[in-house]
Amino acid sequence: MNGKFDIEPDLELDPAFAERDRQRKAGLPVEIARTKRLLIRETVMQDVPVLYDICRLPGMGNYLEPPKPTLEEELEVTEAYIRHAYAFCDFGLWTVLEQKSGRIVGRAGLFVSNLLENAVELGYMMAPDRQRMGYGVECGRAVVDYAKEMLDLTELHILTDVRNQASVRTAVKLGFAEQERIEYERRELIHFKWEIS
Repeated sequence: MNGKFDIEPDLELDPAFAERDRQRKAGLPVEIARTKRLLIRETVMQDVPVLYDICRLPGMGNYLEPPKPTLEEELEVTEAYIRHAYAFCDFGLWTVLEQKSGRIVGRAGLFVSNLLENAVELGYMMAPDRQRMGYGVECGRAVVDYAKEMLDLTELHILTDVRNQASVRTAVKLGFAEQERIEYERRELIHFKWEIS
């Protein structure tokens, strides 16, 4: 043994991944996608107060995991999330902005499922005054494309409360097919699945 690590000469780092890694190490948010109206990018700390306020608006807590009790706690959790989740998984929940106004209008992205085994879920949340504008479908399509093209994922899942008809309609419009109903914490969830055919 010569004290050096042998590296396979044909092993190449994906250039797109290397660029995302470089950006993260430089403290820059990775741009995930641009659609006709939206920009999806990794969350930065300056986004947190706005996202926190959106999550606390009337009706937003019906189907989402509630934010932390205080903004300070939310900032602390998000800082750790930004530092670790994006680099470790190469995906996460991202900030959604309107391109024209630059306004933060929600979150969308991918996360490892807590309920489904070895599954990645797609999640989306839009501010109440930006719902029913097609933003959920628009950014959902962009996230599915990113998962397929950049991450080589062949299937994604959505778990949504059966009462959340807007989310159910979005899942169907995105091409997800209902798989089953799941009882969880006194709620009935619909499990949708998308896969490359």
